[in-house]
Amino acid sequence: MAYAEKRYKIRNGKPTKEFTWRCKYMRPDGTEGSEPGFPTKKLAVEWGEQQEAAIRSGTWVDPKLLQTKFGDWVKIWQSSVHKRPRTHSSRAYLLDKLLLPEWEHRPLMEANNVFNVQSWATRVSKPLGPHDPDTVAQARSLLSTILSGAEDAGYILSNKLFGRRILVGADHVDEDEEEVWAQPDEAHRLYQRLGGVQGLMVLTDCYLGLRWGELAGLHKDNCLLKRVDKVDGRPVVRHVIRVDPRVGALHEDPIELDEDGLAAWHKAEDARLEMCREKGWKANRRKPPKSRLEVYLGPPKNKYSAREVDVPEFLVRLLDQHIAAWPYDHPFTTPSGTWWLRGNFGRELRPAADGREAIPRKRGYAGREGWEPILPRFTMRGARHTADTWMKEDRVDRALRFASLGWVPKDIEGTYEHITPEMRRQRLDALTARWRRGRRAVLRSVA
Repeated sequence: MAYAEKRYKIRNGKPTKEFTWRCKYMRPDGTEGSEPGFPTKKLAVEWGEQQEAAIRSGTWVDPKLLQTKFGDWVKIWQSSVHKRPRTHSSRAYLLDKLLLPEWEHRPLMEANNVFNVQSWATRVSKPLGPHDPDTVAQARSLLSTILSGAEDAGYILSNKLFGRRILVGADHVDEDEEEVWAQPDEAHRLYQRLGGVQGLMVLTDCYLGLRWGELAGLHKDNCLLKRVDKVDGRPVVRHVIRVDPRVGALHEDPIELDEDGLAAWHKAEDARLEMCREKGWKANRRKPPKSRLEVYLGPPKNKYSAREVDVPEFLVRLLDQHIAAWPYDHPFTTPSGTWWLRGNFGRELRPAADGREAIPRKRGYAGREGWEPILPRFTMRGARHTADTWMKEDRVDRALRFASLGWVPKDIEGTYEHITPEMRRQRLDALTARWRRGRRAVLRSVA
C-alpha cells in the first residue's frame, strides 16, 4: 500500500527545516518504487494509490520511462526494426532534418502531445518554415510510427497521434492533386510519340498496371508465358507476364556512404580532376555525397505482388516483336541496355505528355519540332491508375482486378471469391476493345 515519507531539503551539506514528501509504492515486480517532490503528504499518498490502481488494472507506465528522451528511444527503436535500405535512408533523412532537431532532448510524453506536434508541424511547414508540407506529413507519420513502438514497449500508455490527422500549411486549403490517368486514345498517342522501348513501356503499363519496379526489372523469361485453361472441356490458351517473387522488381535504394565508400569516391574524384588537368579543362572539386544509389533486382513490394498478369492479344504481338529484336535479357532497359531509373524515364516522359516548344534550326543544331500537350502531369504511376480505372469501368470482377494489380482484399468477400476463365476472357476482350477504340480515334484525328 502506498505511503509517504518526509524528506528535508539539504543546503550547504546540512538539512534545513524545509521539506517535501516522497511517495513510496509497490511496483509490478514487487520492488518498491518512489517519487519525490510532493508539497503535502496527502498528494504524495494519492499519487501512489493512483499508480497501484493502474498497476492492478494493467494500464500502468513506469514514470521513469515516460521521461525517456525521444532521441534515446529512437536508438532503441531503430535497433528493433529492420527495413529495406531505401526505407531506412528516407527515415534517416526525416529524423535528421525534422524530428531530432525538435524532439531529441525532450521527453517522449512531450512528443506524444497532439497540440505540441500541431504547433511544430505548422512552424516548420512552408510558408512559415523551410519544409514542404508533404515532407512534414511524412515526418508526422514517422513520428506516429515511433510512438507506436514506444507504446508497444511500455514507454507510454498510448500513442495519441494514432489516427489523428494534423492539418498544417497548404493542407488547410489545397487538396492533393488527383493522379492523372489516360483514355485509350491518349495512351495510344503517348505510345506513338515516345516510340521505341519508351512508348511500349507506357502502353504496357496502361493496359497491365505493373508497378514501376516490376516493369523496369522484368526479364524476358517471364514474358508471354503460356497458360492453358479448360472451358467446357476445351483448352483455352492465354499469355501472361510473371512477376518473380525473388527478383521480380528493380529497386533504387540510396545507401549511406561509410568511410570506405567515401575513400573510394575521393579516389575517383582525384582521377577525374587529373584527367581534366591533362586535357586542359577547367574543373572544380565536387562536394562529397552522403549516399550512393544502389540499383538491384529483388523481391516485389510484398508476397502478394508476385503474380501473373494476363496479356491481351494485341499486346502479345507487340511484346513478341520487341523481345525478338531486343538484344538484352530485360525487355524494358534503356536502348544501351542499362537500367531505367525513375528520374531518367521521367525526363523522357515529361515533354511527351506535357508538350514542348519548337526550337528552330540553326548552325550546328538541327532544331526540333514542337509538341502539343497530350496529357499534362501524367506519370508512370498514373499508368497504373489507368489500368485500375479501366478495369473498374469495364466491370472486371474484383477478385481478378485485385490479383492483376497485386492487391489482396482483406475481408470475408476476398476469402471466398475466386477467379474463373470466363472472368479472364471478359477482361482481355474489354482491353482489346479499348485498344481498337483508341487507335481508331487517333486515326480519325489524323485524317
